[in-house]
Amino acid sequence: MKTRLSQLTLAQFVDLECGELDVLKERHEVVPMERLIETRCAIATEFHAIASPASYKSMLVSREKKSKLRAKAILFSGLKSLVDIEALTEVRELMMSAGIDCGGFDDKRLRSEVEQLLNSVTFELKRMGLDAPKSADVSPDEIRRGYEDMVADLMIINRMNIDMESIRASVFASMINKANEMAKALNEKVNKSKR
Repeated sequence: MKTRLSQLTLAQFVDLECGELDVLKERHEVVPMERLIETRCAIATEFHAIASPASYKSMLVSREKKSKLRAKAILFSGLKSLVDIEALTEVRELMMSAGIDCGGFDDKRLRSEVEQLLNSVTFELKRMGLDAPKSADVSPDEIRRGYEDMVADLMIINRMNIDMESIRASVFASMINKANEMAKALNEKVNKSKR
């Protein structure tokens, strides 16, 4: 089974991005679907880490924030359920163990605080775009067109032919990164000359 970006051609990587998981299998290989999906995610992450390291780091920070918010949402949902069944002693204990000071709260204030914390986390999750369309909403044709546009841009910039069937996906990701670095340097140079 192919498990690294460097094992795929750009054409295979684009097929993989379009949901064709069979490109990961060797001939006649049987691989559990769960493993194929995990590998696809890892390879896509590897591509984006090479092609755009800055946005990759930003994505990791965003994922960490979302994970923490989801954990809080689970905690506060559980606390809300306990409030609903009047298990207020347990609510106080759990809130204190989570570092939330509720020692001076009467029962009414405790109920209100749990509700407010849950609403706040729910709002923050929505604000961070968890309700936004996912990449699964993008059609395979749109994905292919996007990569074809990148190939065309790089062919123009580098004045060279790029064969998607033979170029390694990892090399293509590096070319995107270099092109982005060159464009950034050129923009900085232009901005300096305008001053």
